[in-house]
Amino acid sequence: MSVVAIVPVRSLATGKTRLGTVLGRSERYQLNERFLSHTLRVTTAFAVSTVVVSRCADVLQLARSSGVGHLFEVTRGGLNPALTNASKVARARGAVRIVILPADLPFVCTDDLHALVSHAGRAGATIAPDQRRDGTNALCVPAGHSFRFQFGASSFFKHKCEAENVGLNMTVISRPSLAFDIDLPADFSRLQGLEGSDRDTHFTNGLQNVR
Repeated sequence: MSVVAIVPVRSLATGKTRLGTVLGRSERYQLNERFLSHTLRVTTAFAVSTVVVSRCADVLQLARSSGVGHLFEVTRGGLNPALTNASKVARARGAVRIVILPADLPFVCTDDLHALVSHAGRAGATIAPDQRRDGTNALCVPAGHSFRFQFGASSFFKHKCEAENVGLNMTVISRPSLAFDIDLPADFSRLQGLEGSDRDTHFTNGLQNVR
């Protein structure tokens, strides 16, 4: 099955502003860069191709250096229309399934993406909520479906409602590595505490250098 991963990224310089009380601007840049590099390693190991959606020139350059060849800039209307546009192009290039994966999941792995796709079945969809069960940390939908993306506030609830409205069977996937994202200072502190533990990964190795 042809799966295309779409990775939306706001900006390396201005992303994760809510961490401003614990990290300076340059430190947030390093963290965002680390997030994106990790995410692209995972998606390129799993999907046929990866599409990065961003206005940030540094994001696009990092994607190119990672071998990601299809890059789409966010246009007017915000993230959701940009994701819709990227999905249409992916379908035109043969995608059967679209996986949307934001770039702030430090422990996401290829097994998570396999779970998203396999639990969706032939014509369904899957969604992975964040740890607060408010946002959407991963989404798998059929390419070309009328499903409309609802990223933003309360996107987990809105995506489930949208699936019901368009007759798409959506399965909720609860996996710790998909639920754990970094939005608040408490999240970052928890991430730091995991360095050197059994959860240690390429992402957490050397995390102290970010600060």
